[in-house]
Amino acid sequence: MIRLSFAITTLATLSCTFAANAEDKTFHDQKNGFSLTFPSDWTIQSPSDEEIKLSVVSADLTCMVSASIYDRSAANSQSSTREYIEGWSMDNWKKTFGPSFNTADFSNDRLSTFPDGYPVRLADAKFTVLSQDTTIHGHSRFAFSVRGASYGYVNCSVMGQSAEQVAQMWTPLADKAERVVNSFILDPP
Repeated sequence: MIRLSFAITTLATLSCTFAANAEDKTFHDQKNGFSLTFPSDWTIQSPSDEEIKLSVVSADLTCMVSASIYDRSAANSQSSTREYIEGWSMDNWKKTFGPSFNTADFSNDRLSTFPDGYPVRLADAKFTVLSQDTTIHGHSRFAFSVRGASYGYVNCSVMGQSAEQVAQMWTPLADKAERVVNSFILDPP
């Protein structure tokens, strides 16, 4: 009886998961070579920055994607992008995103893979933004990769007036942010 109950509960949970995922939509940008899947009730906004190729928002969460050509001739570029992503360190987060997130405290760095096995780095960042007389706090989840001739990242974040407010906002949204970030795919070379 317990096994039957467990099986029914498992099937019900999977059905709900599949139903929720059926509500998602996938945006594929062929020009910039990436895809992102997000809940269908989210809104696509005009990017606020030339570097941002896609911006999607819900009531409390904003996710932005940047993608571009990887310049192998630039100083400090890596010949093996796979090894670069697999050998990534916490310092790489600060070097790569430091100018935009100079107050960021990166954590939870981990290696994951795209569906076909290509490596992607994931991390969280807590940060503050100083704007005139205002201080805004935030929390982001990132996915970043360099693949063939292109690189890209997705950044899902919340922002608020205090670190405590942001922590309260982030807790119920972390799973949704994780799902969107994990859906990020750079096109194969």
